[in-house]
Amino acid sequence: MSGLKGLWSGISGNGGGALLGGCAVLALGLGVGAAVLANGMVRMKQADREVTVRGVAEREVTANRARWEVAYSQAAFALPEALAAVDRDTATIRAYLKDKGFAGEVTAPGSAEVSVSDEMIDNKPTGRKVYTVRRAIAFTTDQVKAVQQVQAGKDRLAQQGLVVDSVGATYEYTQLDTIKPEMIADATRDARGAAEKFADDSGAAVGGIRSATQGYFSVSSRDAGGTDDEGGSSRTADTPDQKVRVVTTIAYYLD
Repeated sequence: MSGLKGLWSGISGNGGGALLGGCAVLALGLGVGAAVLANGMVRMKQADREVTVRGVAEREVTANRARWEVAYSQAAFALPEALAAVDRDTATIRAYLKDKGFAGEVTAPGSAEVSVSDEMIDNKPTGRKVYTVRRAIAFTTDQVKAVQQVQAGKDRLAQQGLVVDSVGATYEYTQLDTIKPEMIADATRDARGAAEKFADDSGAAVGGIRSATQGYFSVSSRDAGGTDDEGGSSRTADTPDQKVRVVTTIAYYLD
């Protein structure tokens, strides 16, 4: 016991006060550090409180440009015969288009594509060659209603004995850039409204934007069923009456 008292007396007499002061400073530093760390954890936890919502905007538009295209082919055992048959088909199609108001260079066919294959019967070659000639006529115009009439009456080609490989029309609204800013603003407001509804239901408040992603503008026929929330890159549809849609995904902090 007397030894312990002597040791304590030595510490007190040889800088013990400084040692005790250092311990006090260390304890205070640990306490402040713990408080800062705790406060940081609270902020991190608050930062984790967020909600991700989607905002949608749609517009109904009418296409002002149309494209019509027909592809056709003929096959024969001699190339001149196949070419002559395709030329007759070309004349039939151009006459039909002229009757609908499209004539001249606009209805000129593209270059012919020629391929050669072996005639097969029961999976065995006969020794004869088959020559196939393919051609297409395609044009783009702002005469949308006239293209609709061409497409609606295309069965007349079949009535004249012409069998085509494919025929179709697509329509485009070319002034999309003029409505994009308003649609993006509408989609953003729609997203904010959805976030505020969620925040109200959960007893929170909507804070700033954490991240935002704008989807592609997609175009579809106005009466087409279903929607694509991710958007798409298409700019055309198979009817002039169209619906433009954009989806914006935004993550908000919750206060």
